[in-house]
Formats: sequence, structure tokens, C-alpha cells
Amino acid sequence: MRHLFLIAASIISITLYGQDTLKEKSTTADFKRLLIGVNVSPDYCYRSLQNNNGSSTSSNIIDLRNKNEGSKFGYTAGLNVCYNISKLLGIEAGLQYSNKGFMNSLKNSELNFGDPIAPRNGIVYPNGGITILIPSKFIYNYIYLDIPVRAIFSFGRRRIQFLASAGLTTNILLKATQTNIFENVNGSNKRETNDQIYNFKSLNISPLISAGIDYRISNKINLRIEPTIRYGILKIIDTPVTAHLWNAGLNISCYYTFK
Repeated sequence: MRHLFLIAASIISITLYGQDTLKEKSTTADFKRLLIGVNVSPDYCYRSLQNNNGSSTSSNIIDLRNKNEGSKFGYTAGLNVCYNISKLLGIEAGLQYSNKGFMNSLKNSELNFGDPIAPRNGIVYPNGGITILIPSKFIYNYIYLDIPVRAIFSFGRRRIQFLASAGLTTNILLKATQTNIFENVNGSNKRETNDQIYNFKSLNISPLISAGIDYRISNKINLRIEPTIRYGILKIIDTPVTAHLWNAGLNISCYYTFK
């Protein structure tokens, strides 16, 4: 009886050790260190204004602009490389193209020079007036080359993991443009885009934070969805009234795991 008990105990211990070993191998196989991916993020873009000289005139300009200006839709897209230091922590760097900015919406308005009148006999010629349409929207676009670096924290061991991240993005200004949209009386639109003539700063720094999920589609492909907020901490121009650009978007990434 004693020998049977010893044999049974030995079998149980071997079985438990084997299960732990299989579990450890399975967990190790799921852990990937190097991931390379692409991302795209539709963004809600706006700005916060700053009074640089503290004058009441600048304050009035800020109040007026806050009444007339609003947000615009932009985007961020690019390539990323992620290195997982452990199952909990990864470091990611990327190279991205982003469109930020804001918009000024005006009520439809026009200049009407009226109907012409014959100087000799005073006859009015109806429907002959000349109308000049005023732009209904000014869209201010700031195009940047972004270099983000962030730390990513992962939670969970199953097919779906929860993510949280924080980091900094270096923003390099490529160009600043202004798009004017004219609305005609017949309902058609006309768009004109030109370079802005102001001396904007060529460099900015944007802290970023995000949270979301990582879904493992296969052993080699991961899909990540992360609501993300980015805020430019440096002013975009040295003027009495300046701005800080920010955007909030839904960052969607697809990664390929190498090892």
C-alpha cells in the first residue's frame, strides 16, 4: 500500500511539472519582442490661444476668435517599430505625417453693387447687378513630420490585451496652408489653397497619451485600436496672440511580429 502511494505521488508530481512546463512554453511562444506596423488616425483638431503680451487688445482678439473659429478634421499616418522589453512594457518609435489645424466659419455673405441705372434717362436695368461672394470658410492647415516615442504598457495574457501609453512627439513643420471655400448662390463650392505667409516655428513638442486594446489576429499579426490625445506645448508663432495646436483621434494600427 505504501509503495502504491509513493508511485501515485510520483506520477502526480511529474504530471504537474509537465503542465507547468507546457504552460511556460505556451506563454513564451506568445511573447513577441519586435513588431513593425503602420497606423492611421482620423483626428479632431483645434487650438488653444495664448495672450503673449498681456494686453486688453490681445484679450479682445482672443474672445473674437474663440467666437468665430472652430475645429477641423485632420489625420495622422505613418510607420512604427515597437520593441517589447517584457510582457508588460514596450518602447515604440515612429515616423508619421500629420495634418493639424483649425477652421474659421463665416455666415454666407456677399457684396451686391445693385442694378445699373442709365445716366441719361434714369432707366433701371433689373437683374444686372454684380455680386461678389465672400469666402464662407477659412481652413488653416499645419502639415508636420512627426517623430513619436512612447512607452506602452500591456495587461492581460489572452488574445485581447489592454494597452495604455505615454510619450513625446517631435513635430517638424513641413508647410502651413490656408484653404478658402467660396459658396456660390447656386449651391456650388469653390476651393482655393495657398501658403500662409507668416513665420511659423519649425519645431514643436507634443506629449501624447492613449489607451486601448490589442487584438492578436494570428501568431504574426496584431491589430490595435487606441483613442489618442496629442497637445503641442510650444507656441506656433511669436505674435501678441499665438496658438497651441492639439488633436484627439482614434489611432488604428496593424503590426507584424518578427520574433
